[in-house]
Amino acid sequence: MKQVGYEQIATVLETWDAARFGSANFDKEFGIVALERLFELQPRAKKVFGYDQGEEIGKFHANVHATAFAGLFDAVFQMLGPDLEFIQDILQQVGRRHRSMGVSPSFFPFMGEALIYALERYLGKQLTEEQRIAWEEVYDSISNEIVKNILHG
Repeated sequence: MKQVGYEQIATVLETWDAARFGSANFDKEFGIVALERLFELQPRAKKVFGYDQGEEIGKFHANVHATAFAGLFDAVFQMLGPDLEFIQDILQQVGRRHRSMGVSPSFFPFMGEALIYALERYLGKQLTEEQRIAWEEVYDSISNEIVKNILHG
């Protein structure tokens, strides 16, 4: 896994906490905003959630995944630090799970954009360019490890 600097990690944790503690239903709401944006950016991602089986099934799976999505990021962010071996094991598992669900590696750049979009919805103008760059670097490091395990897991 690509090493990410302490400053980037601290910035991501600080902005994540600012967003997450600003809403009682953050996990579900944040995940829904991010997934809706993902579907706008990459409509093919809807198939992973069962939208090809009907709108109701897709919405059900997306709602369940929305909460899990925010929870996964919360857990991963709390593990960021100097000991990358443990987080690499977790991201390998995430990669294998995504592979079994049919997630395309091509979706990950769109998910990164959707993640930043959702964060901006919560933080508004409080999200600085420096913070955005830190998020992009941390997300790229995490997603690259997941994609590696989708492709070669």
